[in-house]
Amino acid sequence: MLDWLANWFVEHDWSIKQLHQLIMTSATYQEAGDHPDRSRIEAIDATNSLLAYFPSRRLAAEEIRDSLLAISGELNREMGGPGVFPEINWEVAMQPRHIMGSVAPAYLPSKTPQERNRRTIYAFRYRTLPDPFLEVFNRPGCDISCETRDQTTVTPQAFALLNSDFVQHRSLAMAGKLQKDFPTLEKRLQAAFTQTYGRPAASGELDLCRKHFEESLEGHRKEVLKPVPLPTHVKRGMIEEFTGEMVYWDENLPLEDYQRDAMPWDVGPDIRALADVCLVLLNSNEFLYIR
Repeated sequence: MLDWLANWFVEHDWSIKQLHQLIMTSATYQEAGDHPDRSRIEAIDATNSLLAYFPSRRLAAEEIRDSLLAISGELNREMGGPGVFPEINWEVAMQPRHIMGSVAPAYLPSKTPQERNRRTIYAFRYRTLPDPFLEVFNRPGCDISCETRDQTTVTPQAFALLNSDFVQHRSLAMAGKLQKDFPTLEKRLQAAFTQTYGRPAASGELDLCRKHFEESLEGHRKEVLKPVPLPTHVKRGMIEEFTGEMVYWDENLPLEDYQRDAMPWDVGPDIRALADVCLVLLNSNEFLYIR
């Protein structure tokens, strides 16, 4: 089979895209990943060394980020061009980075969402400033080569998916798009399942989502949200090389024309409640794992 594929690859102008299309549209590739008699297989081949079923794997860090942006309708699929600067945790972005005996300027994301939301492969990388969200999902550092990625399961991953600004903003954007595209809650919830899982929701799943929405809506209606402004400056300090004294100064941050994502105080309680449902779906194993 590999010999045949190699010959086909050469005959079709060494096109990787055509090869991917051939493989992914084949009957074998589109078969179900599970086995109809899983218990029997586990008794015979507990480690699945004979590959009787597809071994599930979690999405890689970049795949998680790009998938979140794609589901929320924000992914910029533009090809090529210079690197962009995604929005990362602001506290991390403001941390001092010492380079060549001085302090580097604060990390500033690209000004528009269209720039920031490009595929992760186009994200500019600093060796001294990793993206916390990608790092916690085992994205390799850029200072050494990585022949095989680790795949850990640790508590900070759950916190990142549930509490990070990045995932919260994607949930809010997804909810806003569902609110705009579909007239009823029932259709919005069904569309959320289809977009996240690629399948329709079962009646019991819709009932649970509807219940969660109603409980969240009741809480959000009681909230009074106040806008949180972006930082305008950050205080820096370092030891003066010749005198040994500590020197402090303020670094101004040029964020006057920075275009923020939709924030919770920009939308009504109904969108925030729908975003809570979307957040649950985006935290599920069915979204995070390929089977």
